[in-house]
Amino acid sequence: MTPRQQSILVGAVVTGLLSTSYLGLINTICCLGVIVGGIVTTQQYAARSPGAIASGDGAVLGASAGAAGAVFSALFDVMLRPLGLDSQAIQQNVQEQLMQNMGGQGMSPEMMQQMQGDAPGLLSATGIALLLLNVVVFAIFGAIGGALGTTLFGEDEAGASGTGQAVEAEGIDE
Repeated sequence: MTPRQQSILVGAVVTGLLSTSYLGLINTICCLGVIVGGIVTTQQYAARSPGAIASGDGAVLGASAGAAGAVFSALFDVMLRPLGLDSQAIQQNVQEQLMQNMGGQGMSPEMMQQMQGDAPGLLSATGIALLLLNVVVFAIFGAIGGALGTTLFGEDEAGASGTGQAVEAEGIDE
C-alpha cells in the first residue's frame, strides 16, 4: 500500500468514526468531523512522504478520504445498529428528549410519530440515495480539510528554498 493510500485509509477511518454514534453530533457543526478527517489525511501523508504537498494535492487527498469516510460511516452505523448506538438512533433519542422537554407543544401525535419513524435501510433506495449524498458532501468538506491540512502540515517550497538562499547569502558575506 502506498503512503498516499495509507493516508487516505487513516483519514477515512477517522472520518467514519467521527460521523457515527454520539461522535456524529460533531458533524452538526459544519461537518467538523469530516474536516478533521481531511486534516488527518494530509498530516499522515506529510509525515510519510518527503517533499512539499501542494494545496491541490491536499484537497484531493481530503476529498478521497471524505468519500471513503462516508462509506465507513454507513458501515459503522450498520454494525452499531443492533446496540442502538448508530447515528440515527442517537438523533432519534435527542429528538425525543427535545419533544419531551417541549411537552409536545404545537405538535400533533401524528407529527410526533412521523418524526420518530424508522431509519431507511442501507440497501433501500432511500438508503443508497442518502449514502451517495453523503459521499458527495463528505468529499467536499474533506477537500476543505485537506486544503487546511496542507497549510498546517505541508512544507512550503518557497519558504524552504528562501531559507536556504538566505543561509548561502550569509556564508558569502563572511
